[in-house]
Amino acid sequence: MAGSSSVGTVPQSEALTAWARGAGLVTDAREARRLAAMRLEVLASGAVPQGRAADVALTAQWAAFICWVDDHIDRSGLGSASGELERFTAPLRQVLAPGGRDRMATAPHAVVLAGLWERTAAGMSAEWGERFAADYTDFLDASEEEVALRRAGARLALTEYIHLRRRTITLLPMLDVLEHTGHAPWVAAPQVHAQVRDLRWAVADIAGWVNDVASQADDAAVGQDNLVAVVAREHACSTAQARERVAAMIRERRSGVATTAEALRAGFGLPREREEEVRRYVDLVETFMAATLRWLASTGRFAPDTPAHTSD
Repeated sequence: MAGSSSVGTVPQSEALTAWARGAGLVTDAREARRLAAMRLEVLASGAVPQGRAADVALTAQWAAFICWVDDHIDRSGLGSASGELERFTAPLRQVLAPGGRDRMATAPHAVVLAGLWERTAAGMSAEWGERFAADYTDFLDASEEEVALRRAGARLALTEYIHLRRRTITLLPMLDVLEHTGHAPWVAAPQVHAQVRDLRWAVADIAGWVNDVASQADDAAVGQDNLVAVVAREHACSTAQARERVAAMIRERRSGVATTAEALRAGFGLPREREEEVRRYVDLVETFMAATLRWLASTGRFAPDTPAHTSD
């Protein structure tokens, strides 16, 4: 448990930027301004509101790395040529492979991943490591699939897009990280496995869909498909009408999260100590969902008139 002297500590933007500079994720003043505009320290402090300063800082660093990888894939044109994205993801896959952390990573972004994972895996089970590796590898797989579809000019149907978006949002690996920084490990009980899985999927969907609404202009500018565009195409409606439909989808998914969370808190006949572990995990997931939605409403990551989108 966190000590009272450090509860609620929020890492300053400058501290996160200093870490990102040291990690090679920020190399100039423009990138530093972009990172500051993202307000990731706000996301992290909301995700682990009772965390020690080290827990909140590690959460913020993971968020910065995840955003950096995502933006590197989506905003830098990476993958416009066949094999380009695969060369970028290969060092990350090497870190995630069995025994990969025993080998020295050399690519700068792989070094960052290896360092973050080493710090996060401390004290966690082997099962956690396998799950994190599987979740992050699936994100890499989905990103490569998405870029290949984009390069081919393919347009997915709504159900196909929703499934792919759930995998590219990188929320499931972040939930794995929060098991460490939020001190609430996944409860591996067969009675609740399906419900916990569905809860995670639903929160990933909500985060992805809200992100798509926020990044609609960005995505359109780079010719990238987006839930709003897919809904407009699927229903042959205007962008404004599609946004309304997506808003209704988000409300329905959030209602489902509340229903699943309530069912999980009921215990499913688990021993009392396991029931309490389930409740802690559900609290963690719901807290992260709320923090993500607040952050998406305030981040400068997608605003064209902020330093996130301006150059020197």
